[in-house]
Amino acid sequence: MPASSFTLLFSTLVINGTIGNRISYDNLIEETVSIVRSCTKFDSDDTLLLAGEYEDFFKQPSFDEVPVALISESKSALFELYTLSKYSFFVFEQFTFLHYLWRLNQFILIASSQPMLRLLLQNVNDSTWANSNGLHVLIDGQTEKRGCVNAFRFLWTAWEYDRINTIFPCIDPVEGLVLYTYNPYSNAAPAGWQEAGRFKGRGGHPWVLLKRKYNNSDRCEDLLFDRTKDVNGYVIRMNAISFIPYLRINPSKTGADKFTGDNSEIAKIVVERLNASLQVLEHNGTIYDLGGIDSDGNVMGMMAEVATGVVDMGMNVRSLHAMWKVEHTYPHELDGLCVITRRAGQISELYKIVSFISPGALVVIIILMLIALSVLTLYTGFLSSCMNIIRLITSVSMIGLPVTNFGRILISNLFFLVFILNALFQSHWSSLLTIPVSLPNIRTAEDLKKSNCEIYGSVYNIHVLQDPEFRSRFHAETYDGCKQRVLKSRYAACLDNCIHLYTRIQNEPLRRSGWIQQNVQVYVTRENWPLLHRAMEVIRKSVEAGLVTMWKKLNTRWMHAAWQRKKIARDKSFRILEIRHVLFSFYLLAVGHFFAATAFIAEIIFARQQRLGHRATRQR
Repeated sequence: MPASSFTLLFSTLVINGTIGNRISYDNLIEETVSIVRSCTKFDSDDTLLLAGEYEDFFKQPSFDEVPVALISESKSALFELYTLSKYSFFVFEQFTFLHYLWRLNQFILIASSQPMLRLLLQNVNDSTWANSNGLHVLIDGQTEKRGCVNAFRFLWTAWEYDRINTIFPCIDPVEGLVLYTYNPYSNAAPAGWQEAGRFKGRGGHPWVLLKRKYNNSDRCEDLLFDRTKDVNGYVIRMNAISFIPYLRINPSKTGADKFTGDNSEIAKIVVERLNASLQVLEHNGTIYDLGGIDSDGNVMGMMAEVATGVVDMGMNVRSLHAMWKVEHTYPHELDGLCVITRRAGQISELYKIVSFISPGALVVIIILMLIALSVLTLYTGFLSSCMNIIRLITSVSMIGLPVTNFGRILISNLFFLVFILNALFQSHWSSLLTIPVSLPNIRTAEDLKKSNCEIYGSVYNIHVLQDPEFRSRFHAETYDGCKQRVLKSRYAACLDNCIHLYTRIQNEPLRRSGWIQQNVQVYVTRENWPLLHRAMEVIRKSVEAGLVTMWKKLNTRWMHAAWQRKKIARDKSFRILEIRHVLFSFYLLAVGHFFAATAFIAEIIFARQQRLGHRATRQR
């Protein structure tokens, strides 16, 4: 304990032993209730939480109409589930709604010792009513005997639990009822407050104990004040890792100048507006080191540093989802998840030929040809009819046409049909002499579902994905392994942030999809961080002023410029038709010659068989 606290303790004990108390404990309780009801926005429906040695409060007549919650008497199953959800991620996933239950705004905690106060604060923290921004009144149950000796101890304990909006009423043997509070950032306080002690807080930053004599007439005047307007150089701890293009770390520079990108610029605006100092814990590695919740339900990586309070805030933004053991700032920008896959390849020449005629028309033609074959078979036999159908399709002379009107009309109609189809078919041959057309790549979430690709990515992305089908096809993979999976298989997709994926495939034969899931960007902070609301206010005003959009455009302008240059170069370049592009046409020509030769040989054989048949008939 700092030396000044011992001085405060010794002085209080000396005065306590020489001068009698002028105010009773019952008076302190009555005035405390008046402060809570008069100096805060206390509606008739609001509930006041009591914890600890609160029996004397119920003896006060003014307390009869106050709705009260008793932390020690609460045995609700919801409380048990809520407490479990704070220590088990799997319980948190099942009962996320518990974290949005009714939070209270006024708390009175009565304890006779510092260890007991810690226990009460922990019990409140584990309840669904906990609210670090609410008014917390700490009372020493033995203040009639001790005076204000525990002012520093109790308020320091409140600071350890991030309860910054706290007062400590006590009975001073000389001044009567006195109120104590503290400012962990500076000595700034309204005129009614006086400095009662100065101690060393985190990192040696001044931690100021304040006091004021209680006056019933102006008890609410400047009782509550904002301590976070100016934190007087207080150190805000952050962690950061290079995440191109959002955040870059230049090791050749020092201080805040070594961090560039829209993530760092917004974070630096927050630090500057709060008049704080920046201390960054840098990490080397990949963006998968940002961490999150692993498969065992543990907080890992850089997220664990935020969750355990090693740092106050992460400089890298994250996609907003149901987060455990951390809080988040005001959503300030949109982003999305995309996948990279191998290019789908090119449309085959055979598919082009088949697509010359629609499947429906092809079925109709086949049916008509079968009907014609049946009709011709009645007059000339099956073999001769097959040859005539081949002659009809190849536009050569037919032999032995039917003599009936029905047969002639049918053959004439088929001839005109084949004539039109041949003209249409031959007009499409030119499409074979063009540069190959690419198959459609994965562009949307629906394309990804239809592709049946296996999805790979960071183990922490499983909690960000919202679509159940994508979650079922997701597999955890390393940063480099994710990309290698895609390079090796056409049925693999690597999931990550859209803009970052674009930077990863600049010189790779890979294709990035559009957004398969839209998210919003937030910063993560430790739970109950006292500066969270001020940071959110600064970010919100930055969004409204257009600073966030400006920094993002400045940060990604090189990407847009590179994309424009690539597009212009592609449009201006000559689209060269190489021999490999038309090689299929030569194969097709060879197939055509083969069938033509086969038909020619069949004609010769058929004609010879006919002559032999006629000769045998004459000899008989």
